[in-house]
Amino acid sequence: MISRGFLAMLLLGFALVTQNCSDKKETRSEMILKITDSEEFTSFVNDYNSGKFHVNDSLISPLVVTLENDISIINDHLSPIGTEEFPFIGTFDGNGHTITCCGIGKTENADNVGLFGYAKNSTIKSVTIVTEQVNGQRNVGVVCGCAYRTTISDCKASGHVNGDSYIGGIVGCASYGGIADCHFVGNVTASGYVAGGIVGMLEFGGVVRSYAGGQVSGKYGIHPISGNDAEDVMVSECIDRMNVIIASKANKNKKEIASDKLTRLLFQM
Repeated sequence: MISRGFLAMLLLGFALVTQNCSDKKETRSEMILKITDSEEFTSFVNDYNSGKFHVNDSLISPLVVTLENDISIINDHLSPIGTEEFPFIGTFDGNGHTITCCGIGKTENADNVGLFGYAKNSTIKSVTIVTEQVNGQRNVGVVCGCAYRTTISDCKASGHVNGDSYIGGIVGCASYGGIADCHFVGNVTASGYVAGGIVGMLEFGGVVRSYAGGQVSGKYGIHPISGNDAEDVMVSECIDRMNVIIASKANKNKKEIASDKLTRLLFQM
């Protein structure tokens, strides 16, 4: 009988291979969007979330979004890309560029908060995100709030991530996907349960070759890499430098890393 851990490893490998192949194949009718500055980025977020890229709940055509320059948005909190109604579907390639913003998420009561709010059947890769705060309720992470059948690779993130449940440095909640070669430096705080330095809730997937440094705190289900320790989850070749604090001790021992130090630590990796 195949173990659930081995199944998770197979799922992660399948997700990575499938996404890499799709990057090479889907050139037939792709909609390629190149973003060069903060105005274009903000416009893309607003248009996507309003459904302008969709027809009858499906994308008009396969979408590939690439960053051509670093993006800096310091006068407003970003709205997450993709919602449950209009999930992000496609490829986002940061090309090694950095997005700097003062915060992500405009209300603490929202679910699915991150640079990407809700991503489905997607690839998110090669982007660095430097932010002060990411605030939400459930499914909160710097790169993505909720990721379904999505591969996230070669991403770096720093900031203070706050929410109630399913809170992670890179991803809040991930199902049937993989996280590879990602780095997070910062503080992850769940007022409720399930928080991790890389991912809060992870189901049928894996985390490989990733690093988390800082502090993670919550009531239970708290872990320096992945908040849940299920048999269908594979964690391999990861390094953590996370201080783990459980509920009753959180108020006494919580020492957040200053944002300027987070940025220095992130770029030293």
